Amino acid sequence: MYKVFEIFGLKIYLYGLLIGVGVWAAIEIALARKKTQAEKKLLEKAFPWVVLGGIVGARLYHVIDFWSRYYTYNPLKIFYVWEGGLGIWGAIVGGVMALYIYGLTKKLNFLKTLDDLIVGVPLAQAIGRVGNRVNGELFGKNGEPLFAYEAVLNLILFGLLWKSAKKKSRSGYLAGVYLIGYGVIRIFLEGIRPGEIIWRVGGVPMAIIFGVAAVGVGIWIIFRRRS
Repeated sequence: MYKVFEIFGLKIYLYGLLIGVGVWAAIEIALARKKTQAEKKLLEKAFPWVVLGGIVGARLYHVIDFWSRYYTYNPLKIFYVWEGGLGIWGAIVGGVMALYIYGLTKKLNFLKTLDDLIVGVPLAQAIGRVGNRVNGELFGKNGEPLFAYEAVLNLILFGLLWKSAKKKSRSGYLAGVYLIGYGVIRIFLEGIRPGEIIWRVGGVPMAIIFGVAAVGVGIWIIFRRRS
């Protein structure tokens, strides 16, 4: 990883810094959707839980992915989050679960709040993919810049969500659009990833399984809300 600077012995890496910038951008976009201070404060209280759930989920996904290749021999490294190793599908699942659990305690409208949070997520992902480039990772089987492909596609998805967010829609619609859009992106890009580094279940890349599931859930949410 490329170190940016050091504060009191703590190394700050560009990859982590970019992820932080992405999260900040997503949070600011979510807050901008709220019209009153009361709504903003309620959403602000949910952020730490969603971010924590996302980090735990992302790390767990990565550890499972690399368990037989790395962590089975270096179990203590599981906790070395600062060394990198996060899985976006784990972050999505972990963040959504954390929001749902938090919402139960605070009586939040889960789908409406998810819509608020989801608009800026593709932008955060695009910024995070720049971090992959900094680390010299996420290339295709023939050297294709997968990080760039996904960053551009995520920006397109962000634009679609941004435009859709300006229109009045039922709760859950934006979340459904995101799940369908990102699911399709990952299914499409998974075909050009190096086969030897892909986590598979029954011969099928796990990212494709999650992608298909995301598309299915997204369609279900939109259809359910319409019906």
